[in-house]
Formats: sequence, C-alpha cells, structure tokens
Amino acid sequence: MGYHRVYCIESIEKGEYFTGFFNTMLFSLISLMVCLAAGFIGRLTRILGDGAISAMTDILLNISLPCTIFIAMVRPFSASLFRDSMFVLGVFTVIQLAGYVFGIITVKLLRADPNVKRVWIFAIMFSNVGYMGYPVITAVLGDSALIYASMVNMSFNILAYSLGMRLIDPNRGSAKFDWRRIFLTPVMIATVIGLIFFVTSISLPEPVTNGVKYIADMTTPVSMLLLGAILGKSDFRGLFAGWKVYAVLLVKHFIIPLAVLAVLKPLIHNHMALSVIVLLCAMPAASVTAIFAQKYNSGAEQAARIVFISTVLSLVTVPVISLFL
Repeated sequence: MGYHRVYCIESIEKGEYFTGFFNTMLFSLISLMVCLAAGFIGRLTRILGDGAISAMTDILLNISLPCTIFIAMVRPFSASLFRDSMFVLGVFTVIQLAGYVFGIITVKLLRADPNVKRVWIFAIMFSNVGYMGYPVITAVLGDSALIYASMVNMSFNILAYSLGMRLIDPNRGSAKFDWRRIFLTPVMIATVIGLIFFVTSISLPEPVTNGVKYIADMTTPVSMLLLGAILGKSDFRGLFAGWKVYAVLLVKHFIIPLAVLAVLKPLIHNHMALSVIVLLCAMPAASVTAIFAQKYNSGAEQAARIVFISTVLSLVTVPVISLFL
C-alpha cells in the first residue's frame, strides 16, 4: 500500500476524500477477493479438501496470526503514545462488549435460528481490524496510526479468543470457564510478548524480524483462501439470499459505528485515535468468524457467507462512515 496517497481527513474536500478512500477500499477488496476466489476454485477442483482446510485453520490460529500480532507491536516506546494507546485499548474493549449486547438484541428481534445466532452475534461483535483494517488505516491515516490499530487488535484478540471463542463453540458454553485456555493460546502469548517488547523497546536482529514478517504476511492470503474454500462447500446460488443477514449487517456497518462516533466525538480530542476507532468499528465482519466456526463445527458455511457479504458491502459502507469523521 506504500504507493497510495495518504489522505488527510482534515485537509481535503469531502468529495476528493471519498474518492480516495473508495479507491483504497477497492484496491484492498480486489486483492482479498483474488485470494478468496483461489480458495473457492481450489475447493471446487478438490485441490483443497477437508484436510487442507483443517490444516490452514491450525496454521492461521497457531502460527501466522501470532506472528502478525507480535510484529505489529515491536516499535520504540513513547510514554504519551502508550497512554493514548491504552485509552484506545480500553475504549475499544467496551465497544466490543456493547457489540455483544447489540448482537443478542438483534438475534432476538430477528428470531434467529439457533444454528446461526452464535455466528451472527460474533459477526456483529468483531470487525476485520487486521486483515483489512491495517491496510486501510495505513493508506488513509499513515503509518503513525498503526500503533492505535495494534491496540484495537489487542482488544480484539483478548475478547475474540475468550468470550468470542466461548460464544461460537456450542460445547464450550456449558463447560467450566478455564482462563488457561484463553491466556495460554499462541495468539494471547504473542500479544503479551509483543506488549513487553513495546514497553521495553526491545528490538530483534533484522534477520529474525524479517523471518517473523514473512510468516505474518501469510495471514491475509491464507485466511482468504480458507474463506473461499469454506464457501466452495456451500450452495453458491443462495449466497446473497435472505433479508435477515442484511438486517444483521445494517447493525454491523451503520448503527454501531455511528453510535460510537456520536458518543466519542465530544470526548476524544485526538482525532487520529478517534478515526482509527470508528473506522475499525465499521470494518467488515472478522475473518475469524469463519475460521472459528470451521474449527468448532458451528455453522461454518453461514459464517463464510456473512463474512463475504460484509466484505463486499464494506466497499461502500466504510467510505460513507468516514464522511462523518
């Protein structure tokens, strides 16, 4: 994304800003859809069987995602940046918990089928803050905004791999809550180590850093390949059918981001931090919605469907939300 113009919200006309933002979103979306299409074709041609899908799921959750989280947090320490970052971490944690409440209310109002309500709540609660959020934030706000995005991602990881995982696994809800299964996962371990590196300004030798980055760079393409492969197992003709899915995405893409903006705008004077929070709230449903659903056999096809539709809709909805900043 380095060759994209960085668009400053405060210094250009709204029309030019919308065009630039739309182009950035389009670029990201096309790149993601190419990877998704490859996974879809791979499934249809039986190159990617059930074993490959299971292996990709394990690679994402246990190897590439932890590397992505860790490398994003390895940067020089700054006290003011740390203070603002911790504030963003806390605010976004509250937002995601509010999303959980919004999700419960939404599925009750829609009288959702028990087989899909877990997926719908998870999709409302968690946004694609990493795979799609990072490139958009970088292109629109610049590299300096990535520390805030990293804190949002940390909040995402803490809740997605605790409350979110418990939510989407139908067998875990009745089990005793085990904190070790939350904080001893590769993702959470990488988050804690990454925070230590940031606070202490520890740096790694360049060959090691490059190696971790190589692994981290796998996360986006492999997640899209997995999503495409899961979609390849479903009836593609019914992909866009059903009005209830769009009602869920209305809450996801408009109601929650606009409510967040209305509440936070008078309270947060750091415009960059506010922009990161609102834009990442407006991102499409998290790809791990489908990854977790696949891992725990909890409506994987429905999860892949809502992630796909949400990602396509975000091409328009995210630039529209940005106009209110």
